[in-house]
Amino acid sequence: MKIFKRLMAAMAILIIALSFITGCAGENEGQSETEQTVNVQTDAHSEPAVKEKEETQPQKEPEPEEVTMIAVGDNLLHNTVIKAAKTGDGYDFKPMYENVRELIESADIAFVNQEAPLAGNIAEVSGYPNFNSPQEAGRDLVEIGFDVINQANNHSMDKGKKAVMATVDFWKNRDDSVMLGMYGDEDDRSTFRIVEKNGIKIGFLSYTYGTNGIPIPKDTPYLIPLIDKDVIKADIEGIEDKCDALAVSMHWGVEYQLKQNGTQEELAEFLCSLGVDLIIGHHPHVIQPAAWIESENGNRAFCVYSLGNFISSQEKTNTMLGGMMSLTLRKYPDGRIEITDEGVIPLVTHYENGGKNYRVYPLWDYTDDLAKRHRVNAKDKKVTVEYFEKLSEDILGEFWIKAK
Repeated sequence: MKIFKRLMAAMAILIIALSFITGCAGENEGQSETEQTVNVQTDAHSEPAVKEKEETQPQKEPEPEEVTMIAVGDNLLHNTVIKAAKTGDGYDFKPMYENVRELIESADIAFVNQEAPLAGNIAEVSGYPNFNSPQEAGRDLVEIGFDVINQANNHSMDKGKKAVMATVDFWKNRDDSVMLGMYGDEDDRSTFRIVEKNGIKIGFLSYTYGTNGIPIPKDTPYLIPLIDKDVIKADIEGIEDKCDALAVSMHWGVEYQLKQNGTQEELAEFLCSLGVDLIIGHHPHVIQPAAWIESENGNRAFCVYSLGNFISSQEKTNTMLGGMMSLTLRKYPDGRIEITDEGVIPLVTHYENGGKNYRVYPLWDYTDDLAKRHRVNAKDKKVTVEYFEKLSEDILGEFWIKAK
């Protein structure tokens, strides 16, 4: 019995052992551990999940192209300014602009309104009331960094048709700048001015409210472009497909008024509705507000109603504060244009007794010591830095650029 019991016990142990071995083998039957790992990694449910994650990762959008731009108002050269620039063999205006030269040169595109013909020997050099600036004035504007010069303003016809043609010839002989607002013939008038920088094409158009009552000859209506809605609309339709952004120079408004009038506002809305991106205003000889214009069709345009004087010898305190519009144009890969960093840098025209020391300063560099020596103190309100700062705040508001 003892032997039988021992035999039965041994058989039971053997059966249990065999069952254990068989169970373990069934759990991994036909596969090694390596094969299992491979199967898990290539599982039909996990593979697409990895691919989907890769496909939905956002693609980095290409950086937009950028162009920086500045614009100033009237380069208004009175007799005393011209006299101050006289040298032994001509004229040199560059020292007058030295304090703003860096701002001008640093911009990709710089615009100025040259408030007089540059007729050379065709007419005598003169200031108010019938202006004709020395051609060195045009030369020096380019040398200090301006590359877009507007000639359409109320003094364009001051010396007649011959002076206009001489001005056109002067600019045609230069390949370092673009002039708009005076045209030598119909072909010249219909040739659009487009400036390309950093892959962005900016078109420029220009108009003036009039020419001080001096008629444009009927046989040469192309000489000076006047503000006419039908003409403006046709011009915009002709140029809009040729450029990425469109800037329009408007010589408009009422002299010495610190606020735009209804006509300016209506014209600004009209330009905006036609797709204009930038409106550069001048003529009132004082600064006027800047604003974003929005039309009912969704278009937006940045407008400075008046940039005032760039330089002059006027004798009203408010005329001594001009403006330099400053902004960045961005072009995105889809062609969309955006204006950023928009604002106006106040500029002070300084001059002293005897018509000496004509200089243009950014307001942030102007000092009370200079203000005390300003000639206008003897003629009008006292010139002070505080006065100009308050005027800038009142007129420009959020668009006042206060520091570099």
